[in-house]
Amino acid sequence: MALAEPLTIGIDLGGTKMQAGLVDARNRVLGECRRKTRGEEGLKSVVDRLVETARRACEEAGVEFSRVAAVGVGAPSAIDHEKGIVIKAVNLGWTDVPFRDMLRKAFGRPVSLDNDVNVAAWGESRLGCAQGIKDVIAAWIGTGIGGGLILGGELHRGHFFTAGEIGQTVIAPSAPPGQRTVEEVCSKTGIVHMLRGLLAASDDSKLAEMLRQGPKVSVGSSAIAAEFEAGHPVVTSVIEHAADRLGLVLANIATVLSPEAVVLGGGLTESLGKPWIARVRGSFDRWVFPDTLRAVRILPSRLGDHAGMLGAALQARELVRKPNKPK
Repeated sequence: MALAEPLTIGIDLGGTKMQAGLVDARNRVLGECRRKTRGEEGLKSVVDRLVETARRACEEAGVEFSRVAAVGVGAPSAIDHEKGIVIKAVNLGWTDVPFRDMLRKAFGRPVSLDNDVNVAAWGESRLGCAQGIKDVIAAWIGTGIGGGLILGGELHRGHFFTAGEIGQTVIAPSAPPGQRTVEEVCSKTGIVHMLRGLLAASDDSKLAEMLRQGPKVSVGSSAIAAEFEAGHPVVTSVIEHAADRLGLVLANIATVLSPEAVVLGGGLTESLGKPWIARVRGSFDRWVFPDTLRAVRILPSRLGDHAGMLGAALQARELVRKPNKPK
């Protein structure tokens, strides 16, 4: 490995976990580390854990941290990209946090900061399933739902830096609170909430047993997928309903933006796989306008849980290549 080769750290920061990877100039992940976020311990603790996670990724690669030229971070919030401010990270309880400046001080390196799905979308557009595609809608379906937009080959953040908030799209304004937005209906959290109310006490499935233990018990996407694959009627109905609503929302956005592709990622998408994507596809085709937009490709993420990490590392590399660009 040449000493002059630029090395960057890409970090995907989520409400429950953080993932850091050391990435070389050929976009190879040389080492990585995952840890719990533990946002309840406070902002300073999260920053300290980010630094420690990044250093451990370097240790795994056998590379001194001093070799790292810049750090990129994707955070679960709309980001004021110019000022480096976390506008509102609901899962972490942060509002108007000058996060980039804090990270610069902690890492002692240039730091790029963006929304977590923005960096995942960027990773897929440069290294994954959407390479060479200039207009892309990205939707990441997991514990929540986030989105990112690439228009004309560049990330589109919008005037207020909130573009791509697909999860907050209202799909049922007359529904009871907690059932109105696409995130409340189509995310893993929304699906679990729905199943908790629908599965009878006498249901003998493993998923029902987990749900009966109450909301403190974490229900993973794999547990939902197992019952879906087994054909559990209630689980199948809830997931198909969620896929139909997600397809409707994506069709509406595509009708406005006329993209070439939609990229689906996130833990729930990965667990449910092709049947989930096919159901979203069917709903999308039913609602999109005009009919020519049925040619829009719906692509599963190719980079998986490395999408955000790699996308953040790519953004960090731009700080090295363009040192006069705002950081």
